[in-house]
Amino acid sequence: MSTSSPTGVQSLERAFTLLSLLADNHVDGLRMDQLVRAAGISRPTIHRMISFLVDLHYIEQDVTTRAYRLGTAAMLLGLRTMSRPPLVATYLLTMRRLARRTGEGVFMVVRIGDYSYNLHLEQDPPQNPALQDLVGTTRLLGLGIGSLSLLATMTDAEIRRHYARQRAQYAASNLSLTRLLTGVERGRRLGYTLAAGLGVAGVGYAFEVPSGYAAISVVSSKARMPLARRHEFGKLIKQEIG
Repeated sequence: MSTSSPTGVQSLERAFTLLSLLADNHVDGLRMDQLVRAAGISRPTIHRMISFLVDLHYIEQDVTTRAYRLGTAAMLLGLRTMSRPPLVATYLLTMRRLARRTGEGVFMVVRIGDYSYNLHLEQDPPQNPALQDLVGTTRLLGLGIGSLSLLATMTDAEIRRHYARQRAQYAASNLSLTRLLTGVERGRRLGYTLAAGLGVAGVGYAFEVPSGYAAISVVSSKARMPLARRHEFGKLIKQEIG
């Protein structure tokens, strides 16, 4: 381990900037030149900080592409909170109210790079035990109900770049860029996103949190979630969160 480390508040801010950039680009990682441009920090400073964080295993480098990604230590740090994520604690009562008022499953979803992560589920009463299996899973942005809401927080240019990176996965789901942008635009216009597929339907609402964006979605079977009911629940989530 390195015997010297960056010190001071500015150094901490810069270190967290690097970690946040790598978290947002975890799939492909970022090379040194990309980090310099994105962070607006000089190359010598970034090199020194990365060397320090690599020593601590908070950052790792791909030996083939030379791109940097979050390391094992950073991931384990986050996993230690998964039994009670701080974001869930903040919105737990809201999610429980929504579960009682809708009678459906209420998910909290967060963005991790090009993907969404199902953080928590509330059901009151439990209508569909299978929904619990979705907690802790990831979905490509736009392929889930809350996930589509998170995608809608990005600019069209960001969505196009994201789609280009993940074109093969979207093609496997028969989802074109045009169709994706149509769903995003409708969600922006309504203030909540509507989605349905494979026997499931629901509505999602994204909102800003200190770490970026999170989304709350109400999910059920298509039979229990006709379009009018999805609109009703979308407005309800907006009232509760907004």
